[in-house]
Amino acid sequence: MPAPPSFAAAVYAPKTGDRESLYRFVDTLKAEGVKVAGILQQKRPMEDSGMMEVVAVDIQTGRTCSLNRPTRESWTNRECSLDRAALTETTAILHRAVMDGADLIVVEKFGDEEAHGGGLNDEILNGIASGIPFLVAVPETNLESWSNRTGGSGTTLTFEETAFKNWWKLCSAAGE
Repeated sequence: MPAPPSFAAAVYAPKTGDRESLYRFVDTLKAEGVKVAGILQQKRPMEDSGMMEVVAVDIQTGRTCSLNRPTRESWTNRECSLDRAALTETTAILHRAVMDGADLIVVEKFGDEEAHGGGLNDEILNGIASGIPFLVAVPETNLESWSNRTGGSGTTLTFEETAFKNWWKLCSAAGE
């Protein structure tokens, strides 16, 4: 009987910690020839407005799409300005990663939309069900929802590059 799918939540406290560690981990694996796919996020300044937009970055191609481009009002009121149309593009990225048989799929992040069953929730769970190792950034505030949606399975990691590497070594050794 094959082992259950390997997946992990990389848990972080919002606005703290080294969020770049996930990028370094992905870049290291890609340099080693590991077929990594999925989505990372970047914040980018919006012209001279002082506001930041959030873009999704396709790990395989480097292409980006805007996920959250706030208006002055939504920025001031700290309201979500998620571009729901962008979910079509990000869904396609995750679907392609599974269909192409990636060695590892990374998703930044299991946010509020996913915590409430929307966003990329279905694609994340389908990816996990595919058996491909799956690493998902999860804010502490959504950890309970993540645990409920995954049945309490999987591994919980600290949001540190060393933790990611150690987990990946176990996953890749199990796949040999």
